[in-house]
Amino acid sequence: MFRLGQLGRTIAAPRLNLSLGSVKRIPLQASCRNYVIVHKDLSKTKKEPRIRYIAYLVAVSWVAIWFVSGQVDKKKPKQYMSEREFQEYEQSTGIKRRHKLITSDLNSKYKFYVIPYIYSDEELENIRSSLKKADPSRKIVVLDPSKLVAEEKADETKRYSALINDLDAAHKPYPPGLITAILKNHIQFLMNTREGTFDTNYLIKNYPQTTSEAIKFENDVSDISKCLILHYDVLNELPKQKNDNEVRSIKNVEGYFDSVGKSKSLVSKFDQMDKKFEEIMLEDY
Repeated sequence: MFRLGQLGRTIAAPRLNLSLGSVKRIPLQASCRNYVIVHKDLSKTKKEPRIRYIAYLVAVSWVAIWFVSGQVDKKKPKQYMSEREFQEYEQSTGIKRRHKLITSDLNSKYKFYVIPYIYSDEELENIRSSLKKADPSRKIVVLDPSKLVAEEKADETKRYSALINDLDAAHKPYPPGLITAILKNHIQFLMNTREGTFDTNYLIKNYPQTTSEAIKFENDVSDISKCLILHYDVLNELPKQKNDNEVRSIKNVEGYFDSVGKSKSLVSKFDQMDKKFEEIMLEDY
């Protein structure tokens, strides 16, 4: 038995040595796995999402702008409305259309010449006669707002009589537009009489004396053909008769009409007024 065991060890020993020898001959590196480490640029990974989000935001913004602009285009106000549509609009909104007393088709029939400030009636008569000589075919009607206000105040049946009496009793100024409203009523009355059938030049004395009255007259009554500035009276008499605010207001009226090319200065103390009015009348045609 001892020999058999020894024999077994002897046979097994070379085999074990052979296997161990083969293991030793395998290189160590062959049994190891190699890994490749890729170093990513973290700064790029952070930037890429931000750029993408910005691109998305720009795209969404353009879509929103396009949608909103399309909605605005759909809601553009009408440039033209029929009479029926306008009546329906007035009924639905409660807004009333402003009606001018003298419409554009009557501007050649009725013309209005205003004098913001004139000192003497004699000078007014000179202007009236010069205007008549410039165009004899037309009637000349002189309107004096101060006289019309006095008539309105004296007649209790007049529309603004009570208001004028109350304001005068309280020593309060007249509200803007009151003088123009009285003028409008009187002109409307004249148009409905025989006088209204003639081609007429209206000459309004000491009116308008504020730009608000000038604008209201052109909005409610008629376009003004010419604003006549009496250079001598404005320069010499106006500062004596009016306070600083009133002087400034009348000069602003001159500036307003001058800005729209309707102001004419008359140096009546030195030039021939007839010739001047011939030039003015020619400009109106």
